[in-house]
Amino acid sequence: MLAKKNQYIDSAYKQLQVISQDKQKRLEYEAREKAIRDYNQLIYEARESGKQEGRQEGAMNEKYANAKNFIALGLPTETIAQGVGLSPEIIENIRIKNDGK
Repeated sequence: MLAKKNQYIDSAYKQLQVISQDKQKRLEYEAREKAIRDYNQLIYEARESGKQEGRQEGAMNEKYANAKNFIALGLPTETIAQGVGLSPEIIENIRIKNDGK
């Protein structure tokens, strides 16, 4: 069969089969296809959201690591806060946690 040799003809043949079905079968097919597309979109959005959360968490971890390094160098809290983009209160909390180790 020619449809098996050419993907475009195969796709058109499948569409013809769908169009040729009775109304109820066609509605069922379209509902199933919509559910598959919705599911795929949901998975895509969840992955993208997870990636974004991971990037944000990584950036925050980098800020904390940099703050710890600057604290170890003995820099003042205000200087560290400006350098890494964290509040002075957070820097002080990090400083207290590091002193407790």
